[in-house]
Amino acid sequence: MGIRGFVSSVSRFGVLSHLSGHTVVIDGPALAHRISETCMVNRPVSGGFACLPPYELLSRMVIGWLDALKSHNVNVRRIYFDGYLPPSKWHVRKNRLLRQSQNIRKLVSSNPCGSTKTPGNAFDHLEIGLGMTNQNNKLHDDIPRPPFLVPAVLEALRKDEYWGPLVIVVPGEADMFCAEDIRKNGGTVLTTDSDFLIQDLGLKGDVAFLWGIRSDDQNPNSIPLKAYKMSLHDINHQLGVETKGGLPRIAFEKQRGGKNGKDLPFDLVLDNVRKNRKAALDCPHYKKFMDELKLKKYLPSHHPVLSLLPDLDPRISEVIIQALLLKKATEPSTSEEKELRGPETLSIFLPILFENNHILSAWTQGTNVRELAYSLLQTVVLQKVEWIVEYRTLGSLSAHAGRRIRIPDLEEVVANCARLVALLEKLTESFSSVGMQWLAFSVYRDIQYSTSEGRKILSAALIKESTSLPKSPERYSWDLIHFTAQVQAQLYSLRIVKQILEVVLALGQELPASVQQLHSRLASLPLIAEWPTVESMSSLLSEFDKLDGLAITTGILGTPENKLKISRDIREETKKEKSRESKRYKKQVEFTKPLLNNPYYILEQLG
Repeated sequence: MGIRGFVSSVSRFGVLSHLSGHTVVIDGPALAHRISETCMVNRPVSGGFACLPPYELLSRMVIGWLDALKSHNVNVRRIYFDGYLPPSKWHVRKNRLLRQSQNIRKLVSSNPCGSTKTPGNAFDHLEIGLGMTNQNNKLHDDIPRPPFLVPAVLEALRKDEYWGPLVIVVPGEADMFCAEDIRKNGGTVLTTDSDFLIQDLGLKGDVAFLWGIRSDDQNPNSIPLKAYKMSLHDINHQLGVETKGGLPRIAFEKQRGGKNGKDLPFDLVLDNVRKNRKAALDCPHYKKFMDELKLKKYLPSHHPVLSLLPDLDPRISEVIIQALLLKKATEPSTSEEKELRGPETLSIFLPILFENNHILSAWTQGTNVRELAYSLLQTVVLQKVEWIVEYRTLGSLSAHAGRRIRIPDLEEVVANCARLVALLEKLTESFSSVGMQWLAFSVYRDIQYSTSEGRKILSAALIKESTSLPKSPERYSWDLIHFTAQVQAQLYSLRIVKQILEVVLALGQELPASVQQLHSRLASLPLIAEWPTVESMSSLLSEFDKLDGLAITTGILGTPENKLKISRDIREETKKEKSRESKRYKKQVEFTKPLLNNPYYILEQLG
């Protein structure tokens, strides 16, 4: 939620206290995003808008920060990550997605030639340590963020011998579980979220913001570490509002009383609360506001899926939990229980990619793969559904926003799994490098889909360019940027299948042989930190060309290389794209999958 202007008003009541020798719990997403923003703010001006910090660097920065905290004798009890965001956050998320989508559109329009090249030493000057959260970050909203930041950091933490056991993905919001931990056990929660200022953390609990952690002197390695700690009970007492709703009521009145979207000044609201003006304690809106601060347990403590959450990405964990909650649709339920299911029957927010919005979404070519995951998930839920709504980008906040995807039945999925396994086997036989195998998979999907739709084949065009352009181009074209997004979308779509399959298998579901074979094949999927980036893509495609990768891939596909469409009239294709999108949307309800849109059809014909 976040409370505008609240931190600056309340921070003056913080007390500089020792962290060394004390216990903390950490808001994991807050730490990851804070360090990412520091890296983004400190990137070179010459790097261009495509200059994003590598996931390997971001993960190393997070672990280095935690190691520094430990070296100062601070005991970290838990690091919490979101595993399910409640329906009450739906509108906030859609607004954020709309804003991010608009920013990407502006970026494409204002930079028609793409982005300048990222310097090889773009982030070498950054020092690992506690200073990564102390800087005054002022990152513009229109700058793209690393789309897979949180799962990449989670993946690195899980593999760390010390920090892995302390990481937990919870069946709810991380901040609620942080607060509950502190209420029960005492200590300090480290975060950037102003909501903690109005959370009851108990008499032995308090909150400190990540940017306020500091050493006693100029020596960053000195053991005494301090932070400005804030206690709701102490601040309420200082303000004299303990019996009048305290800081939560001030926050509520501040937001509710503003006009033209602007909150009321803190001191004015404080004065009104002290005088008991506009009493809100019995107001239904205030009760709803306070209810959002309570810990909600969406799954019972004995549910077997809870032990599996630490190995899942938050977005994947969320769609699994939402699918499990859909069982309530078959039972009589209160309005409160209905809210647990969310606004749609089943839905998922996919990471917003750094892509060219003038052409087809980078997520589109992986839709068939994600359909496998959604169908397999139906084998472990009580209430089966026919559709899922994917949120990729938004053009408006319309109730019909999002893309409706049909969930195929298990018989169809089993056949598609067999075809997918056959394709992966052929790629494994053709390429000795695991990295090249997965790149070839993305090239295969790009050629197959683009050929069936009569589009320019980005991969083929870029491979041809890799042999004619300078080895170190000065700019990244939008074609290169968009194809990189396509590759990442393909890999994440396979990752969704892999993680959902692991949950289904762990819950004891018996699956056909082809599905189990697919699970084995997906074991070699690369870590997010190893995925191709826009900086590495040109050299990877050049290496792919030296291996005759295009000829091999088109041979598997059954499409002659000399028949590939590798050029286009952008204006004409944009018009065609809008027409296709309009027709596709109208036909969603009566969805049928054309033979040519089956990405494994040609392979199947080859035997």
